[in-house]
Amino acid sequence: MKKINPRAALAVRSRDCLIIFVKYPQAGRVKTRLAKSIGGENAARLYRALVETLLKRTRSDKFQRIIFYSPRGKGKEMRRWLGDDFAFVPQKGKGLGERLSGAFKFAFRNGAKRVIAVGSDSPTLDKKFIAEAFGELKDAQCAIGPALDGGYCLIGLSSWIDGIFKGIQWSTESVLSRTISKLKQLNIKHILLGKSFDIDSYQDIILLKKKLRGAFGINPAGLKRLSCVLEELQGTYLHMRKGS
Repeated sequence: MKKINPRAALAVRSRDCLIIFVKYPQAGRVKTRLAKSIGGENAARLYRALVETLLKRTRSDKFQRIIFYSPRGKGKEMRRWLGDDFAFVPQKGKGLGERLSGAFKFAFRNGAKRVIAVGSDSPTLDKKFIAEAFGELKDAQCAIGPALDGGYCLIGLSSWIDGIFKGIQWSTESVLSRTISKLKQLNIKHILLGKSFDIDSYQDIILLKKKLRGAFGINPAGLKRLSCVLEELQGTYLHMRKGS
């Protein structure tokens, strides 16, 4: 794929734009809930592997990817880590709702016609799933990929919906249901995609390992390194439990 000058890539070059929210993988600042089980350094290592896996699996010439990163002072470090194939934009806003709103408005303001946002900890997503979501946005104004925990791993819009991210209690089991209720109240045509999940706890690691081992319809491309990291972290967790 042709490399993109990161300083010249802030203009959206494609009608379809994939926004990926990424944190700099610093121990103690990523996967803090999971860190209670496997330690801060291990949680940061896993997060790094999750991000790299997602980026590898979503590489496509059919849509543009923009990294919205935090903290905002880590732009140079993010480029050194992830390379020059992306535009890098710092996240803005006090909470997730404001940050999502800012990212979507940025993409639409700069020329995108269909915009999808995902987090960086859903490694089962791939370019085929993303392309299908963009396809659904040709007829629907909103597409959502539900998560097993009551939230969602993906949300896409074909035009901006004012207030869609307001009044949501993030990181709760009601995120998806509240969002759908709001869409119905606004009479917005929306579609639900297949379920996925993100990695927030040690039990999620176990679930992902089982899914990878049994396939469960998951495209195995790009998952080899992540599988190795999961195996090593499970060994670390069992060793820590044994010593406690």
